[in-house]
Amino acid sequence: MDYFEVFGLPRQLGIDTLALEKTFHELSRKYHPDYFTTASPSEKTQAVRMTALLNDAYRTLRHPVRRVEYLLSLYGFKPDSSKVPQALLMEVFEINERLEEVKGGTASVEEADSLRALIKEKRKRFDAELQQASLEWDELVKSGQPEAKLNEQLARLTEILSESSYIRNLERDLGG
Repeated sequence: MDYFEVFGLPRQLGIDTLALEKTFHELSRKYHPDYFTTASPSEKTQAVRMTALLNDAYRTLRHPVRRVEYLLSLYGFKPDSSKVPQALLMEVFEINERLEEVKGGTASVEEADSLRALIKEKRKRFDAELQQASLEWDELVKSGQPEAKLNEQLARLTEILSESSYIRNLERDLGG
């Protein structure tokens, strides 16, 4: 059972997170091990497994990036940093150099703020690209497109995640 199935959801990326949370709480109550104290050992084990599965599924599906990563893994796709465009790598290298100046204390407060704003803007751009590609995935699934079309979109999602991981790492390294 994959994480989407756990919650009775289609393999789509647009998820109503409030409904997801509500279903999570309902299922958590249903399978909570405390309700299985008098059950058979196999039922107790199943309740514990289901609780763990619910927790993992919820943590994954409530987060848009993790949700995309998980969907990609279901189809055998994995972000690959070796396929990132050279221009982005050069840009990240330059930002990393500036980041070292900030960490080393040789950059001014204004330079640090400017770098923080640049990284934030780039992350927002990738987030918007990921959101758009996710919407496109959902439309392809809803309209019953052939596997080749779906694979093209999965490849696009993979590319966006591969590229955005560099920016997310920069943001993490800068502390925000």
